[in-house]
Amino acid sequence: MNNGIDKDIPDYRRCAVLLAKEAEILEKVTSLLDAVKTAVMNRDWTDFDGLLDALQEYVAGFEHLERDRIRLFAAFTEGGGGGDGWVGFYALIARLPPVEREELSAAYRALRMEVLRMRLRNEALLEEINEARSVVAAFLNAACPDRGGKLYSRQGAHAPPDMRSMVFNRHF
Repeated sequence: MNNGIDKDIPDYRRCAVLLAKEAEILEKVTSLLDAVKTAVMNRDWTDFDGLLDALQEYVAGFEHLERDRIRLFAAFTEGGGGGDGWVGFYALIARLPPVEREELSAAYRALRMEVLRMRLRNEALLEEINEARSVVAAFLNAACPDRGGKLYSRQGAHAPPDMRSMVFNRHF
């Protein structure tokens, strides 16, 4: 594994370190999602691409750690007599001594909390974007009732409404 974790420490300890690193990355992703939401709400597009690039880097790092964690858990399961079948996290750590079990359990709970925080922030961002989209659609319906809620392309063909940006060439 090329994750910067000392291979001389016990497997359960490496698992705890991997879980902590994953939680740390998710915490950074959550704060970036807050920055993305702020940029969207303020219509500040200057560093928006940089924010999205940073998100992609964190996601790639998380995926790498996740692959390492899955491999380590599989080796940990086989070493504990788990065989080839998948074993749930808590079933896996139930075999450990109390101190090791508590360390892994705490790291896993911290990771789950960060996943929940990130999911909530992501859903809030999507809700804001959908709300803005519906406000724009309602405005366009009120401003141009003859359109009947339809959008048209530059060639005059009917275009389905979607989340793409809309640019006006006239002032209202």
